[in-house]
Amino acid sequence: MINLSELRVCKSCGNVFAKKAGVSIITSCPHCDGGNFDTVVIDEV
Repeated sequence: MINLSELRVCKSCGNVFAKKAGVSIITSCPHCDGGNFDTVVIDEV
């Protein structure tokens, strides 16, 4: 299971992907190879 806080969103293509793949940290978008992304943030009420 993955938490939403462990996901990133690519600002270029909108792809959502995990920060890590196994022990490796993903540093670029797997879809478009972009490096401009945000972390998913949950607004808790």
